[in-house]
Amino acid sequence: MAQKNKVSFTVRIDEDLYKKFLAVAAAEGRDENNHILHLIRTNAAYHERIHGKIDISKVKLPEPEAPETKE
Repeated sequence: MAQKNKVSFTVRIDEDLYKKFLAVAAAEGRDENNHILHLIRTNAAYHERIHGKIDISKVKLPEPEAPETKE
């Protein structure tokens, strides 16, 4: 099976909400990464059920942020 390109990104989240996220992930037997992937897949599937298939060829990936430099 071919490996798909992997993308990583940073999420800024309130600490209390993050703790709830961790609690739900643990209760459902998932680690953080697998739980966030589950949530994203579920959300995308729901969106497609309501609005139709997403044409990913029209989606542009954001430009990576330039690293901060210290002077």
